[in-house]
This record gives sequence, structure tokens and C-alpha cells, in this order.
Amino acid sequence: MLFEIISTSAAVSLVCLSYLKRSEMDDGEKIKKIALNCGLYVKEGKEVKSMQLLRKENHEWGTEYVFRFPLGLSFSDIEKKTDNLRDGLNNRKGRVDLMAFTKINFRSNVVSQIKEILQKRFVSEKDIDMSYDGALHIKVLDREMPSNVDFEKKMLGKCIDWEIPLGETRYGFIHHDMERGHITIAGATRKGKTVLIKLIITALINNQPDNAKLTLIDLKGGLAFTRFKNAKQVEPVATNLDEALAALQSVKQEMDQVKGWFDKNGYEDIKEAGIDTRHFIIVDEAAQISPQILTGKEEKEKARKCEEALSEIARIGAGLGYRLIYCSQYPTADVMNKQIKQNCDTVITYKLRDAVASRVVLDESGAEKLPLPGRAIYKTPDGVQQVQTPFISNEQIEEIISPHIVIKSRKEDPAFEEAKKDGDNSFELTPM
Repeated sequence: MLFEIISTSAAVSLVCLSYLKRSEMDDGEKIKKIALNCGLYVKEGKEVKSMQLLRKENHEWGTEYVFRFPLGLSFSDIEKKTDNLRDGLNNRKGRVDLMAFTKINFRSNVVSQIKEILQKRFVSEKDIDMSYDGALHIKVLDREMPSNVDFEKKMLGKCIDWEIPLGETRYGFIHHDMERGHITIAGATRKGKTVLIKLIITALINNQPDNAKLTLIDLKGGLAFTRFKNAKQVEPVATNLDEALAALQSVKQEMDQVKGWFDKNGYEDIKEAGIDTRHFIIVDEAAQISPQILTGKEEKEKARKCEEALSEIARIGAGLGYRLIYCSQYPTADVMNKQIKQNCDTVITYKLRDAVASRVVLDESGAEKLPLPGRAIYKTPDGVQQVQTPFISNEQIEEIISPHIVIKSRKEDPAFEEAKKDGDNSFELTPM
């Protein structure tokens, strides 16, 4: 009986290895074949020259292949075939679960069990990332994206200076540096946008308690920002159009003073001035302060002034230490002010209702296809990738920010009081 099991196991192994050898093609070879079939080659007389694999490197996230392509082709020629390469790499039966072979019952029909294992091959969606530095680098990413990421406090410890935890990509955990400038965040209801905003606020309060200033504008009633309103880092929390206008005018006046101080002292930007403080202006629903959306002459005028202030913050605020986070549930060309959009280098968007909304935010479609809550497209000048952003609970938020809560009355809020005065706002600059 023992001999029978051993001999049968050996036979199974040989069958499996033979099957896998016949059915699997190395991704590097696949890329070469796809490129050839897509016309990525040149002819020199009767000779056809195509891409040559120079080397490959294995990583936790997948494999990087380095190719040389023939003279006459350009990197842009290859970039145009990105979809062909991606789809070709995913056109496969999938990987066999090798552990399943250890569970074969040798008292039953072994061949049928093997067939069942092979039929249940696991398929993971691969993605590719291409770059060129004299050679073509194609990163084949097969690390699985998690469908859910729960926030853990240790994520904050992975961030330095003005970084905030952004979540998990195919490459692993990533953070975003808020020093990069302004951000646009978009996403339909209950897809993760507001959770991300609360995570950003929490991370800034925790990691930069003495240097972060926050002006929060939520015209959906302010409920999302309720637990932050008494944090010492928070200036006003505006919950209606009048409060939003007062808050933004206060920021604009303060910004004008900082600019004047820079001019007087010959400073080009906040880093040269050696100032630690950063002021974040977070607008949770841009549609509520869009003059194109609101009705009524008086309301439209208030909204116009709000948008004017936001445009100036977006245009010149970054160098003065002001960071705008501009958010919308239903982005349209009317809501997404062009000047604000053009000055937001970073875009984070969750699922949107259609390709039109995606193009408004990203200048391309794709956000309408995002499969899960918390899954976002993260676009910076460095590139585009998908990320699963962390879910942070209200209990976790309260635990983290509780040391920074102070009791302050509405009338003590300096932004609202100063906005009512005719003179300039006072402000404090903290050198490094």
C-alpha cells in the first residue's frame, strides 16, 4: 500500500509538472510575443528585429523585466500598446494551488481530482508599470490588492514630517506627502471620500500638533467634522455659506499679510523663510459653494466670493504655506473650478457615477469602474496607481485626537471674529 501511494504521488508530480510546463509561458516571453503581434518590431531587409530581454528581477510585488528595443521604435510607440500588454498578460488560466495536491485522496479517483484542481486555477489580475532610461523597464505587478484595509495607529509612525498614510497599493503600503501641494478628492457617497478626509485631519493633528492649522468647511451640516471642532489645531468649522465666506476671507487676509511679510524680507517661499506652520483649508462639498449651482442673487454673490478666495489660495497659497483640499461628491465642470483644478497637483478619486465625472476629475475615464468602497485612483505628476485607503473608525479618531481637545466657545473662534473687523488679521510666524 505504501509503495502504491509513493508511486502514485510520483506519477501525479510528473503529470503536474508536465502540464504546467506545457500550459505556462513566462511573462517575459509573453511580453515579447504580444509586442511582436502588436507590430512592435522593425524590418531590416528580410530580418525582423523585435524586443530583446536583457534581464529580470523578482520582487515582493512581482517581476521587473528589462528589454532593449530595436532602433526605429520609441517608448511612446510601446506606451500606446499598454492595454494590449496588460490584457495579454491576464489572458491565462491562472495559477495552480500546489497545496491542493497534498490533499489528494489516493483511495479515490486520482485523475479526476487532478483535473478538478487544474480547473480551479486561481486567476489574479496583473498590472504593468513601464518606464524608460535607455532600456525599457516593464514591472509586472501580481501582488494582490487587499479588498479592505483597517487603520492601525502604527501607520502614523510610518510617516515623517507632513506625510499621511494613504493605504495599500500593489507595491505595498504608501504615504502621501502633504508638502506636494493642493489636493482634489472626489467620490460618490459612501465610497470612502469622507473617511479619507477624516484620516488626513487625524494624521495632521497627531503628527504635527504644534504646526498644523486647519480651516474646515462642510456645508452638508458639518457633522463629519464635529469631533474635530474643539481641537486646538482647528480654526473655524464652517457649516453654512455665511460661515464659509467668513472663514475663507479670514484665510485670504492672513495670506495677504504673509505674502507682504515675505516681500518685505526677501523670501521666495515658506521653506526659505524657515516657517514650520502649514495651514490646511479643507472643503468637503465644493458643489455647495459653487456660484454655478446655487440660486438666488445674494447666495450666488457669496458663493462667487468664496470661489474667488479658493482660487487665490490654489494659485499662490502653496508657496506661502497654505494647502487646499478640495472635495466633491458629484464633480461636474460647473463645480470643479478650472483654476482650482489646474493648481491641484494631486488627485484622489473614489468610484464616480460615470465616465464623464471621471474625465472631469482625472482628465480620463476609469473612476467609474472602481470595484470597491475604499478603492481609489491616486494621481500625481509622478504617475497613476490604484490604492486601497484605510478605514478609520470614529472611536479611533477620538482616541488619537483627545490629547489635543480644548474647550472653546463659538465667539472665541478667531477666524470668525477677525473676519468681521476692518483691519488686517494678526498672525504668528514660527521660524524653524
